[in-house]
Amino acid sequence: MFLAKINSKYFIQIVILAIVLFGVTVSKAQFSKDQKPKNLKVLSPNIEGEELKKIMQGFTAALGVKCNFCHDDSKAADFGPMDYSSDVKKEKQVARTMITMVNDINSDLLKKSREIESDIGEVACVTCHRGASHIDMLEDILFRTYKRGGLEAAFNRYNDLRKKYFGGYTYDFRDHTLLSFSSKVSDEGNADDALAIVLKNCELFPESSPSFTFLGDLYLKRGDNEKAISNFEKAVQLDPNNRFANGQLKKLKNPEKK
Repeated sequence: MFLAKINSKYFIQIVILAIVLFGVTVSKAQFSKDQKPKNLKVLSPNIEGEELKKIMQGFTAALGVKCNFCHDDSKAADFGPMDYSSDVKKEKQVARTMITMVNDINSDLLKKSREIESDIGEVACVTCHRGASHIDMLEDILFRTYKRGGLEAAFNRYNDLRKKYFGGYTYDFRDHTLLSFSSKVSDEGNADDALAIVLKNCELFPESSPSFTFLGDLYLKRGDNEKAISNFEKAVQLDPNNRFANGQLKKLKNPEKK
């Protein structure tokens, strides 16, 4: 029985090692120097496999995805190789268009800009994607979520994204993002929800003069002058040079003066 246990233990280890080695072998085979890339329509048809591999790794890092985001992995269930030449996925077709766009910007538009200002770099996928598969402003994501599921759903979405991406460069979690979201909601005529968003922003950013300025303005529109003054004063306390808040306080405290 002891030998059986030992054999079983080693058998499992051997199986795991075999799987790892198989995966490495397949990975290397897919980028073999002797195997030329196929079906290239935007990148150079003469590109070497290793160079193409580096470019593709750059794409996956820029979009925060894996190879199967663009490439056909329908054979993956059978441990078959990924079909890199297939055009089945629409994401691959979009990627070709985006590559062409980036090349045009760098070779044409930025070239002309450098004639005016030489210290201009080049754009790349990461310039806009910043680790996300789709280019989206956080306030737009929140507003779409709000339209579908209401304020609670939008707040949950914000909290989830903040937990996952805060401190990185994918989404902008500074104070102005929720203020922009609040403006979109206010423009839809949902004053109570717009106010709730700014209140949340003030909790997250208690040192943000613009947040309290927004809050004061919302209370002013609701006819609550007392709370409007209180929040404009808070905004000025945080930033004495806040021209809008100072102007509103002057009007509210001296209504007879023009």
